[in-house]
Amino acid sequence: MKVLLVHNRYQQKGGEDSVVESEREMLDAHGVATDLLEADNDHIRGLTAELKAAVEVLYNAEQVARLRKRLVDSKPDIVHVHNWFPTFSPAMFGACRRSGIPVVHTLHNYRLLCIKASLYRDGSPCEDCLGTTLRLPGIVHGCYRGSRAGSAAATAAMLSHWGIGTWHNAVDRFIALSNFAKGKLIEGGLPPDKIMVKPNTLAEDPGIRSGNGGYFAYVGRFTDEKGLPVVLECWRRGAHLPKLRIIGSGPLEDQVREAAETLDNVEWLGTKTSGEVLDLIGNARALICPSQWYEGMPRVVIEAMAVGTPVIASRLGTYLEMIEHGKSGLLFEAGRSDALLACIQGFPSADDAAIMRASARRQFDSHYSAETNYQMLIEIYKQVIATQPASGRYVSAARAA
Repeated sequence: MKVLLVHNRYQQKGGEDSVVESEREMLDAHGVATDLLEADNDHIRGLTAELKAAVEVLYNAEQVARLRKRLVDSKPDIVHVHNWFPTFSPAMFGACRRSGIPVVHTLHNYRLLCIKASLYRDGSPCEDCLGTTLRLPGIVHGCYRGSRAGSAAATAAMLSHWGIGTWHNAVDRFIALSNFAKGKLIEGGLPPDKIMVKPNTLAEDPGIRSGNGGYFAYVGRFTDEKGLPVVLECWRRGAHLPKLRIIGSGPLEDQVREAAETLDNVEWLGTKTSGEVLDLIGNARALICPSQWYEGMPRVVIEAMAVGTPVIASRLGTYLEMIEHGKSGLLFEAGRSDALLACIQGFPSADDAAIMRASARRQFDSHYSAETNYQMLIEIYKQVIATQPASGRYVSAARAA
């Protein structure tokens, strides 16, 4: 089997980029031939470029031509699209369809339902556009890059693809990262029978760590939706809490710097390598994930479970599936620093924490290990390929053999 992976990278490397790398490594390790077609957002700078990108959500002739050429050169059995927005445009799905090549699309976010892709606005989850015909709230609030004009253009282009049936007819299977996400996607209009659930994974098992560092950890972007201000407020309330060690960067760096300078039990470590992050998480008592939006499936949570570290997270969205309260971690009401403080103060003692660490690791083994994930993904591929007609404009070498 040969798989063509398609991905539009982000201007700042994020979780989706890492997932694409991990899944490709996982497939290669199991003897599945892969090819990667990439684009990026580096050219989208300034209002003119943003408007052009928004319009190209409808059709990008240059990128569709690139895809068609790669289909001919690579001859894949299946195309697996991760992120197409905005450079490739949904027109790529029609191009694959006309070439007779089946397509699987992992939905890492809510782009098909929300022009901002996050279902988040003004400090809390937002579903104002969900199920609406014209998605006017997203335009009024300028949800695409803060621009009403850009939001209008991108929304019109997206709705055009809903109108011509791209999502119902040109994609063979969607992969949702959780049952929660699947529910939202169905609510937004995607066909239930085409949505499979498969979580993210790590290509390599980092191994269990000690967890004896005595501190709590936050790892991630410094943004409101990630809930970092909730963590900082929690530590301001708790002068006698264990040390909080923070890794990351982002727009709220001034708040983190101020907390690290004024609170003895807060330390900002800046950015670190992947190995250093795993060590920090692995030696922490718990990882804190205080998100205030519907996360896709944070890679850092999977990393924490892999090294045996419990997770304290918002009682919101996918976290309800990833974390078993009282066993593999703790859940608290999103946005409430007092609720987080209660979790920190009531965190298990050493003996009970060891039981929780073992539970977190079992969660990784059963749901997020590379072997488990590979079996799920390859089964999706096989099902999709098996349902394709034997004839078409293009038949790959493997299918023709």
